[in-house]
Amino acid sequence: MKSMNLPPAFRITAFVSFFASLMVLFALGSSRSSSGAVAGMWSPALFVAMAAILVWGLFSLMLAIAVKPAFPIADRLSGSPEALGPQLLVLFPALVFLAWFLFPVALLCRPLFVVPFFVLSFVPGGLILFSRQGAELRKALIGFALMSASLGVVLLAVEIFVSSTMPRQVFNPRFGLRPYSSTELRVDLPGITPGGTLSTNMWGFRGEDPPENWEEWLTIVTIGGSTTANYYLDDALTWSSVVQRQLRLVSPRVWVGNAGIPRHSSETHLLLLKEVVSEIGPDVVVFLVGVNDMGPFLRPGGEAERMPDAGPREWLFARSGLLQLVYKMKKVHIDGAFVVSTAVDPEFTLEPMTEDEAELPDDLHLMLEDPDFYRRRIGLLIEECRSQGVVPVFLTQPILYEDTPEWRGIREASAVYLGGEIPISAATFARMLNTLNGDLLEVCRDRGVAVFDLAAHVPHDSAYFYDAMHMTEAGADLSGRAVAGFLEEYFAEEGLLWQED
Repeated sequence: MKSMNLPPAFRITAFVSFFASLMVLFALGSSRSSSGAVAGMWSPALFVAMAAILVWGLFSLMLAIAVKPAFPIADRLSGSPEALGPQLLVLFPALVFLAWFLFPVALLCRPLFVVPFFVLSFVPGGLILFSRQGAELRKALIGFALMSASLGVVLLAVEIFVSSTMPRQVFNPRFGLRPYSSTELRVDLPGITPGGTLSTNMWGFRGEDPPENWEEWLTIVTIGGSTTANYYLDDALTWSSVVQRQLRLVSPRVWVGNAGIPRHSSETHLLLLKEVVSEIGPDVVVFLVGVNDMGPFLRPGGEAERMPDAGPREWLFARSGLLQLVYKMKKVHIDGAFVVSTAVDPEFTLEPMTEDEAELPDDLHLMLEDPDFYRRRIGLLIEECRSQGVVPVFLTQPILYEDTPEWRGIREASAVYLGGEIPISAATFARMLNTLNGDLLEVCRDRGVAVFDLAAHVPHDSAYFYDAMHMTEAGADLSGRAVAGFLEEYFAEEGLLWQED
């Protein structure tokens, strides 16, 4: 077979493609799919991807050595539209970058896969570009330079505009703690007065600005998910605000900042401790945890994807308003994340169960792949608080449901919101949460940490919840007063709360 006289840059691009294909094949071949169906290792989609990469690698090698079958292909490449090469050189790498940034799955977190795959994204455009010679090649290279420069200028302009119009956040932007935001509440929910304001302070917390003489005050931060944020209640009616108001009856120099973030679990609370609480140094952190940690019950075998804690993704995300905006659009339009509407769970209704549930073990820990996952998460929160010199206090999670025959006949509506796929009864949901609440009480008592069984103090009554878990004004007031009463006694014992002269 006779070799073809191809431009050196064309051959180099083809050889690079071949070796990059080998690296991608190795990365794919050493991966194991969670739904392995081929040789007990790979899913059909992964197996097809490996076959496609193998074919591409052989094709690249054929082009590199220019054996006879490559002649017509090379001719067609050189006869393609002159703008096609530069366009592909810009488009494909951009798509690979977005895939790497937006979908932090295990495979896309492996440098052995991502780096050669990113190299491969340049190959189609490179082959078309370098199939030309002389004046045609120079013209194509100028077109690529102009196209890249134009895209860079546009992205820079959009980045400047987005970063200047979005409120600057004091802490890592993944937490969404936007300073001095103010939203007029227009909700039609049972147990909530229409109207009101949802606003944030200089740190993006709900509540007053922190006191200037910080060290002279008893400072408390409440951490939790949407049941702590109380998004649809006026600023003055959240349970955190009630706690502050009640404690100030004893000592006026008490400040409570509400750092509740919807959908956050104990795993992401740990990140908040490390990146936010460590920066401000409060005296006490009060955790309301449980309901957002039910993922292992509702979707066995996996958790929802999120941005990695560190690395180049995290670095880019923290510094680019445009990437933050793109990521939020992905969460809404691709992941189907809930957005603010008239309620956290806008379609909440009490519907009868239409199917029989599978029989469950008496100890629901047996349902979990890792029965100790929640105890371990709580332990990490305790250790992090103690390492920072912060006093941790935990609250069990109250909900509307109860483990009774009445609720066993009601379908649980919020499991889908929390990521579940299998229909369950409200009573089963209550049992699952009771299991986590029991773990919380056990860990806190074993480690000598303050814990208040709030779930036992809030009745399972729709007067206190407007859906399965989110509190009405009456529920927040009852919870706030109960928590404040517990904290007053605990702080008095520990010498943290003092009465003004």
